[in-house]
Parts: sequence; C-alpha cells; structure tokens
Amino acid sequence: MKKKIAILGSTGSIGKTLVEIIKKDKKNFDVVLLTADKNYKEIFKQAKVLNVKNLIITNEKSFNKLIKKKLGKINIFNNYNSFNNIFKKKIDYVMSSISGIDGLEPTLKIIKHTKKIAIANKEAIICGWHLIKKDIKKYNNKYSVELFTS
Repeated sequence: MKKKIAILGSTGSIGKTLVEIIKKDKKNFDVVLLTADKNYKEIFKQAKVLNVKNLIITNEKSFNKLIKKKLGKINIFNNYNSFNNIFKKKIDYVMSSISGIDGLEPTLKIIKHTKKIAIANKEAIICGWHLIKKDIKKYNNKYSVELFTS
C-alpha cells in the first residue's frame, strides 16, 4: 500500500531532495500535497512528475500565475487554512521543511492531519517547540526532528 505524504516547502533544498528520492520509488508513495511560496514553475513541474492533486502556493503573485496555467485536475490553494479541504483523513507522513519562522504556522496546522511529521526547520523548533509538542501529543502523532545546518 502506498504511503500518503505531503511536503511543505517542496521547492527548497530539503523538499527538492525528498522529491528526487520519491521520483525513484514512485510505486510506494502517493504525494497528496506540495507547498511553496513563490516558485510556481518548480512546484508545477513537481506536481506533474509526481501526479500531485493539491498545491499550496502562498505568494499571491505566484498563485495568480499558477492559476492561469492549464492544470487539469490539480487543486490550487493560496494558504494553509486549506488543509481541512485537502485532508479528509490522516495521511501517513509530512515533511515540514519551510525555512525560517514562516514554517511554524503550517507545521502547527498540519499536525492533526498526519500520523508522522518530520520537522526540518530549526526556527520553528526553537520558537514553537512547546506548541508543536503539545499538538503532537493532542493528536497522537509521531515526530522526527531533523536539524540541517550549513
């Protein structure tokens, strides 16, 4: 059975790395969501390759450019309040790799929609760990904290 996953920050370095790994093993994964801020060209390319049905692009200008493309059956949203529309039941795994403090809000909002979350964002962990930990406990999730430094 395919693992249902979401990648928050799929156009950043960690997100791109995960997309490359999944491309080599597509038969075992169903990517249900990709998110980005501005890089609408990259996220669209990723969505086509991985057959993703849901995209969130938070930058308004980029969102409007993406909407104008012929996207077929891809749903496009422009904020993280859309999680309730996208997820009808818990998915298996989320990689939260949105850089900076901007990653905290979507991390907190997606916890209730996943069984496991990997957080690759030191700012969100440092600033919001008490909130993240509380929600993980509340929604009975497992987590993995990955700190990547350059």
